Amino acid sequence: MSKSNSFETDLLELIFNNTDIANVGDGTGLQGSTTPGSLYVRLYTSAVTVDDATIGTECAYTGYATGGVAVARSGAGWTVAGNNASNTAAITFGACTAGSETVRYFAIWKDNSTNTDSHRLYWGQLTSDLAVSSGITPEFAIGALDVNED
Repeated sequence: MSKSNSFETDLLELIFNNTDIANVGDGTGLQGSTTPGSLYVRLYTSAVTVDDATIGTECAYTGYATGGVAVARSGAGWTVAGNNASNTAAITFGACTAGSETVRYFAIWKDNSTNTDSHRLYWGQLTSDLAVSSGITPEFAIGALDVNED
């Protein structure tokens, strides 16, 4: 089973840009939040993709903020085109001041205060591992973090 391309785009716009989806149910459709808030991007050293219940191990190097980086649910945070959402601005994590880790995965969460799988929206593996050690500042450049609905 699949979704239409236009609904995939609408769904991403609702999640990432807080844009209503008109004409689902009654005329008001699926409504965005009164206050859009943020989504939270987190980095991981171990698998988050095995299944919904496997959260993985979030980074813990000195300088990393547990719970991730807040990204606005708006056009300032995300660009949605076709069935793809990507970051509009760079997503920069804390600079490593001590310790070292290998970042392999990311996840996008509804909030930054829980590790309950029902709050995790999307996750995936980085194109290549990132070795983080003192002086390294992990970052997703503009447009480098893509979420696809298909």
